Amino acid sequence: MADTISLREKKKAKTKLALLEAALALIDEGTFRSVLVDDICERAEVSKVTFFKFFPQKEELLIYFMSVWQARCFCELSANGKRGFAAVRHIFSMVAEESRKYPGIMLSLISFLAEQKMHPCVPTLSEAELALLFPEAEDRASIGNADLYQIFVRCVREAREDGELTNDVSEQEAVMLVFSMFYGAYLTAHLFRSDDFMACYELHLKSLTR
Repeated sequence: MADTISLREKKKAKTKLALLEAALALIDEGTFRSVLVDDICERAEVSKVTFFKFFPQKEELLIYFMSVWQARCFCELSANGKRGFAAVRHIFSMVAEESRKYPGIMLSLISFLAEQKMHPCVPTLSEAELALLFPEAEDRASIGNADLYQIFVRCVREAREDGELTNDVSEQEAVMLVFSMFYGAYLTAHLFRSDDFMACYELHLKSLTR
C-alpha cells in the first residue's frame, strides 16, 4: 500500500506526526496551553507557516492526538484479541502508560474537552499517516475508521454476551459510564494525588461488573 502513496503525501504525514511528537514532548508534566507554537516548530524543525497550514488552531493538535491514539487502541485490541471488559481494561492501561510517557497530555485533553459544547469531530487519518504509524498492518482502512465510541459500544456488547455486565444498566448506559470512567476516573486519581490510575479505573469498573 505504501508504494501507492505519493511523496508529497508521505512528507505531509511525516510533518504532522513530527509536530505531534514535538508537542507531546514539550507538554511533559505541564499543560498543552502553556506550550508555545514557536517551541513546537523549533523542536520539529518546521516553520510556523507550515504548522498553521496543518493546524489552523493549536488546539487541533489535541484532536489529532485523539485520532492517532484511538487508531492505536483499535490496532492493539485487534492484535491481542481482548474483548468485553478485558478490552476496556486494556484501553485504560494504555491511558495509564501514555500518562507515564507524557504526564500532562490527559489532563490537557480533559481541560480542552471541558471547554467544548460538544465532542469534537475527530478526523480520519490519511493513508500516508496510517502507513507510517502501522507499517505492518494489513487492514489499515479499518484502523483509520476507528472510533472510541464504537470501540466502547463493541466492548460493552461483548461484556453483555459474556455475562460480565450487570443487569442493572442497559448497554447504552454502560457505554456512557465507560466514557465517564475514561476521563473521570483519571481526573479523580489526579485529584487524590495518586499515580495508580489503573487502581482507580478498576474501582469504577466494579459498578458495571457482576
